[in-house]
Amino acid sequence: MHNGLSETRGLKFGRYILYVALMLALNGCSPEKQWQLHEITGHLPDLSFSLRSDTGQSVTDQTYQGYLVMLFFGFTNCQAECPSTMFRLEKIMRRLGDTANRARILFVTLDPGHDTPEVLHRYVTAFGTGHVVGLTGDEGEIADIAKRYRAAYRPKNPDSDEITHSAAIYIFDPQGHARLLVTPDDPVETVANDLLLLLDPR
Repeated sequence: MHNGLSETRGLKFGRYILYVALMLALNGCSPEKQWQLHEITGHLPDLSFSLRSDTGQSVTDQTYQGYLVMLFFGFTNCQAECPSTMFRLEKIMRRLGDTANRARILFVTLDPGHDTPEVLHRYVTAFGTGHVVGLTGDEGEIADIAKRYRAAYRPKNPDSDEITHSAAIYIFDPQGHARLLVTPDDPVETVANDLLLLLDPR
């Protein structure tokens, strides 16, 4: 009787161990990734837009499905945030090595009246990563996408060509989900490390 009870308990314990092992296998035995950047998962909507590229083509978020996307709002006549941010993005892409081929930088102009596809093309090709796409549309389309991602900016007025805007970079994973936010204070190597983690399929 005692041996039978022990065998039953042993069988139950063995099943419990098997269950735990199965759950670990399903969930992945490695610990969750720890981001150094600001995580925005669940706080901003998925990537969604319909605009024109710097080559004059109509593009949507689906055009970049499967790529990690770095979304940045600016304008070509910007003298401060935009050039420095674009140079930072170039350095980040170089740190990604061959993995950079799985990423795209989308530069959305806040000055569509001036930044035609031709103007945008000259601007983005000046940053030699080969992975930058300039995007434009009409005033309403630009305002809508900026509002969608809470990108703060103040359009230029008749007395000034300057547009005040934030320098945040929005990171979307290859499935188009908003994941991370890059600020001007985040070091290049920190950004690159998190992007490599985000692209790591394991």
